[in-house]
Amino acid sequence: MQLKLSEFIEVLSFETSWLEAHPLWVLISLLIYVSLAGLFFNAIRMSIKFEKIHEAERRKTYGRFSKDVLIIGLITAIIIFSFGMYQRF
Repeated sequence: MQLKLSEFIEVLSFETSWLEAHPLWVLISLLIYVSLAGLFFNAIRMSIKFEKIHEAERRKTYGRFSKDVLIIGLITAIIIFSFGMYQRF
């Protein structure tokens, strides 16, 4: 079996079903998507940790600005991604 980069792009962009694709491309795509999700969750975790450490200074500067903005951004990104996948299929 030959591995083609164009097949990887098709798997990564969900043009080809992961059940029909080469297992190596599926594994690499899965790692990419899991790492992206990990980056989002790590950003949220670090912002919560940073907020606890610098809570008094943050309140002086930003007032009552909340970490909920990051969570809303993540939910919005998931909704947009899901809507794109729904329209594709």
